Amino acid sequence: MNYHFSKGTTLVELMIATVISSIVAIGFSSVLMFTRNMYNDTMVRSQLSQDAFVVDQYVRNNLTTQISDSLQIFASASDESSEITSTTGIIMRSVRLDGTVDHLSANGVNLEWKIDSLIHSPIDSDITTITFTERTGYSKKMLDVTMVLEEEDDSIELEWIVAIRN
Repeated sequence: MNYHFSKGTTLVELMIATVISSIVAIGFSSVLMFTRNMYNDTMVRSQLSQDAFVVDQYVRNNLTTQISDSLQIFASASDESSEITSTTGIIMRSVRLDGTVDHLSANGVNLEWKIDSLIHSPIDSDITTITFTERTGYSKKMLDVTMVLEEEDDSIELEWIVAIRN
């Protein structure tokens, strides 16, 4: 019998093709999983950056227009001397120049900013730390704000120094 002219594949050829296609499939799935993980990580960081931008705008636009004497920080929500922070209840109450009243509250890990009677929840990220510290600057009352936002396993720390109007 002449094997040289036989048509079809042998079992050895099938095994080699199966091993080669398995290696290619495993390599492709590894690249696909790496790409998916990088995409998820980028989405989490993007969400944190967006939330940081929104909080930054709230702090800059709302806190800088406060009247110095009207700003009240609640010690039950932030006690800087013992470095204890709470994530429940009203943290800050202040009145703007136009008479608008701001209440900043943390309910669990959610930030709520109440402007007069309208409540905003400006961000989706969790808040693990929020502290407000008052101090006197050269000519104005200064407010140091520290906040840590967390999303899944990633976090970002934000800090501001705000000058409050006299």
